[in-house]
Amino acid sequence: MTLVFKHFDTRLNQWIENPSDPSGILTEELENTLLEAFFPEATNDFSFGHIDENSAPEDLYNHPENHILLLSSGGRLVYGPAKYLEKIEAICPDRKDRGAYGSIFIGACQNAVNQQVNILIVDDITGENGEILPNNIAWRLVGDCHGKISPELATELSETVSNVIQHRL
Repeated sequence: MTLVFKHFDTRLNQWIENPSDPSGILTEELENTLLEAFFPEATNDFSFGHIDENSAPEDLYNHPENHILLLSSGGRLVYGPAKYLEKIEAICPDRKDRGAYGSIFIGACQNAVNQQVNILIVDDITGENGEILPNNIAWRLVGDCHGKISPELATELSETVSNVIQHRL
């Protein structure tokens, strides 16, 4: 599935014209994103708001269809219908995370796994893991941005056990 994002100017509160088709709106297609996984019915519901050095904070509330700011990724502001906010807030209950991790929602994932997997959660300070492994062993397996994956799943995803694999849950 593909998500189609229309582009708009938050300051002017209007769609941005497509330079190669002046009768149309500038659009961008994204595939294999978490946003589409969470909102599979929303193929044309999202848009990107543009800001510049002359933008004011109140411009963030502008949208040609009265959509709201859901996420941001650097200068990319992701807008959508207000009905999607509840799910976004459930995923990112701390409001600042909607900006800090916005790129995770719109970045492409070419080899997603959509199956049941077992995950062991390990406290990266104490090694506590629900008594599945001794704490001192579990602690050595994790750290900030570090974890382990089974060789079988690594091979399924990248045909090797030697690649670094980034995961999102």
